[in-house]
Amino acid sequence: MTNISLVHKWQSKLNLKGWSFLIDEIQPNQVVYDNDCPVKDRYFVGIEIDKENKIGTIYHDRELTEADIIHELLHVKYPEKDEAWINTTENIILNNE
Repeated sequence: MTNISLVHKWQSKLNLKGWSFLIDEIQPNQVVYDNDCPVKDRYFVGIEIDKENKIGTIYHDRELTEADIIHELLHVKYPEKDEAWINTTENIILNNE
């Protein structure tokens, strides 16, 4: 399944009607990391959310996984939740899939 197909699948499952999502691959050299981040852990996957226009753009510098897509869409669905809650919910969803 393509990335955009996975986005549509999870957009529907998470009831994110009216939203448009884009996927934008960036180069690793476009990301600035803290010095304490080990080189082997250096990658970027994140979403920019335009609430007014209901557009989300997922940026990534490595291949996206279904878990990445679920994770980023959860940020849109539950913007008030912290990263720990998003991670836990992502894992619950994946384990029940």
